[in-house]
Amino acid sequence: MLVLKKIKKQWRLYPIGSPKNALNHKREPEFVGNIKFSDEGDTLSISRFVADYNFKDNSTLNEKLMPPGEVIKLLRSQAVFLATKDEKVERFLKSLNIKVRHTQVCDYCAYEGNITIVNSDFSYKYHNQLICKDCAFDTIKHEIKLQGFDKKIFRNLKSTLEKTGSLEKTLSVLDPHFDPLKNRKLTLFDKTKKSKHIIPPIDMKRLKIDKEFKKILLDSGNTNLLPVQYLAIKEGLLKGEDLLVVSATGSGKTLVGELAGITQALKGRKFVFLTPLVALANQKYHDFKKKYSKLGLKVAIKVGRNRVKAKGELKLPDSDVSKADIVVATYEGIDYLLRNGNSKSLSNLGVVLIDEIHMIDDEDRGTRLNGLIKRVKHLYPKTQVIGLSATVKNPEFLAEEFNMKLVEYSERPVPLERHLVYVRNEAQKRHIMQKLVKREFNTKSKKGYRGQTIIFTSSRRKTHQIANFLMNKHVNAQAYHAGLSYYKKEKIEKDFDKGKISCVVTTAALAAGVDFPASQVIFDSLVMGNKWINPNEFAQMLGRAGRPSYHDRGIVYLLPEVGNDFAGESEEAMALDLLESNSDDVYIEYDEESAYEQILADISSTSIRTMDELNGFYENIDVPISIKIAIDEMENLELINRMSNRLEVTKYGRAASVSFLSIADAEFIKNTLNDRNYLKHYVGHSPMYKKKDKYDKLKVLILAMAMDLEMFENAYLSSVIHNQISNALKIKFSTRLFAESTLDIISSGEAIDKVDKKFQEALIRIQSDFMQCRCQDRPFCQCLQRGISEVIVHERLKGKDPQDISNKLFRKYQIQIYPGDIFSWLDNFVKNLDAIKRIAQAYNKNNIVKKTNYLIKKIENG
Repeated sequence: MLVLKKIKKQWRLYPIGSPKNALNHKREPEFVGNIKFSDEGDTLSISRFVADYNFKDNSTLNEKLMPPGEVIKLLRSQAVFLATKDEKVERFLKSLNIKVRHTQVCDYCAYEGNITIVNSDFSYKYHNQLICKDCAFDTIKHEIKLQGFDKKIFRNLKSTLEKTGSLEKTLSVLDPHFDPLKNRKLTLFDKTKKSKHIIPPIDMKRLKIDKEFKKILLDSGNTNLLPVQYLAIKEGLLKGEDLLVVSATGSGKTLVGELAGITQALKGRKFVFLTPLVALANQKYHDFKKKYSKLGLKVAIKVGRNRVKAKGELKLPDSDVSKADIVVATYEGIDYLLRNGNSKSLSNLGVVLIDEIHMIDDEDRGTRLNGLIKRVKHLYPKTQVIGLSATVKNPEFLAEEFNMKLVEYSERPVPLERHLVYVRNEAQKRHIMQKLVKREFNTKSKKGYRGQTIIFTSSRRKTHQIANFLMNKHVNAQAYHAGLSYYKKEKIEKDFDKGKISCVVTTAALAAGVDFPASQVIFDSLVMGNKWINPNEFAQMLGRAGRPSYHDRGIVYLLPEVGNDFAGESEEAMALDLLESNSDDVYIEYDEESAYEQILADISSTSIRTMDELNGFYENIDVPISIKIAIDEMENLELINRMSNRLEVTKYGRAASVSFLSIADAEFIKNTLNDRNYLKHYVGHSPMYKKKDKYDKLKVLILAMAMDLEMFENAYLSSVIHNQISNALKIKFSTRLFAESTLDIISSGEAIDKVDKKFQEALIRIQSDFMQCRCQDRPFCQCLQRGISEVIVHERLKGKDPQDISNKLFRKYQIQIYPGDIFSWLDNFVKNLDAIKRIAQAYNKNNIVKKTNYLIKKIENG
């Protein structure tokens, strides 16, 4: 088989062997023949032919001159394929009775002296030339390496190449000047189409529920049952069946619970709606009050916190749930009632709805939620329990675990586009964000709503940086995170809902609590706290894009920054992994500490009364301890009493359980109440006290114990000082004040020398006020963290508001702390004081109870 191809002005001949299997396979020719034609008007003749047998080495040592007759003999002896169209050459060959066939070859292989015969499935266009698949892949890999990208993104570019058929277009996405807004087809990773699941629309009017309840639903725009609602009813929702409802965000899961719960409430049986977050509980409480008070139903809220009075913060009422028809609560709010032995306050319980039930996989709260569900089902066996879950990989496990019928609907209510854009630096990323947000806000859906955006980033500081940047570019954007006051967050939520805000910038950590009707989600970062976002979190976050009652489609953009590595993984590779991932399995994992806490909670709630019941209860729960050994130890620690087969909680045990303490923390409080050396040691290490100073020993003891249970964490070095040190020392370090990298830097004299004089005083004050300890591991001890915690508490005891405390810490030390974080921590601090008070009461230490009550009121009221 001979291939003739014109390269520049010269014709070359390639003998590549048998035509069999030649298609799409690279062949190395026996030699490369260089043909020179003489043009004699309408005809051609061969004037010179040189066969180069050393063509790979660019050497002339092994060239052979062949006479034209031998060349013609060679052309007649094999099948001839013309790779360059040329009428004169074709006529010349036909005049010699040589049959000519046409073919296409890879130009890039030919330049290297190889021949790859290609078809349309194995070739692409590149700079107006054909390139075979192998050469295209090599070119992509070369560009990835040359430009510093992670080699793992090759599979993404390979997919783009196969979709577009153009290597030029594919490589353009790596260009620093690439415009993703003008090239949406190139950035599109995939598109999930709107559900075509054939479920007939069922008119809400046909539903056999209370007429007034039905009217409220119709007036709220619920004219037809959504697919997941229809499937739930089909599986026995209105007949008391326990259900696990698994579907995407915006698919109508919440109304599933309301259909069952309100129906039962109207029959005189309580409806309890459980949610993981206080903010969501408060939102649902007001929604239910507004909607269902018309039906004569009393709505109560039980969240067990928000007792601290502060500017801009909501003080939630601690409602009497026994007289309510509908109770909206956090998981802990209801669990507190049960652990306290008050299960009768929820008597005649009809329906318990558990929102976000997939949180049983949560590292911190999963076992508590699992324990709560098991206790509810044990204490109220005739109550209908409904779990609502985001899409997870193993819903069958959850359904089996809680003995529920599975209702699964995996289709999205609106189409979703997912886009991947590689950026070179923060500036390019911000510029793209600005354009994406503006474009989306200028796009109206068929339902008349403007497109609005949620941007997820990695830290609270970055929420403000991005929002400020967008505001300076005339984009109405707001930072939104847990450090803001309640009223500030509420205003942002209302303004977003009214379409006044085009974008909110929030932390990935707050994803579960963000309920903005956004059409677009942008990932500024794929890190949450000190770890990468996992597939379940990612699915929940991108699920925020597109609501069926507002939008025609949802759109998601990932903007990984090249060279931005974390935990040994590049951001561009992680972006690709997440886009290709499915949801993870969820599992319930007990460690020893959580197992002890849940066993104590079961006994304290009276859902377990005997050893036989306890063994039966935990028969199918995988706990890493022996139940018998756990009971023996809890009896020795005076947490429970055992009389033959019977189990009862002690006053101390109940105090520990209702305070949600681990056994270790409960023992710390109990033992410290009687430890005279503890106060001496604490004062010796506390920046707030000196050994010879006069101080109220009881007050200090109580505050110290509460402090040791949980110190303040969310403190940051001011951005000005951080930037000055970072630029001067040419290093990256955390903005978090208590991070080891930050402690190391601010404790050195070199860092102080690098900042402006007006900021030097602030760093010197931090050192002199909090870091003069003699700890062996200084500066990595907890003295600075303890000192800041003490300042917050003592300022509060002087009557200062969280906003005032925040301002003082910034002015004096250039330490940035959000008022909302101070409020939340003080609220938890009060909770820890409650725990101390309860344990002191259990042991009749009335002087401590009295002093703790005084401190609680002072911190609550300011």
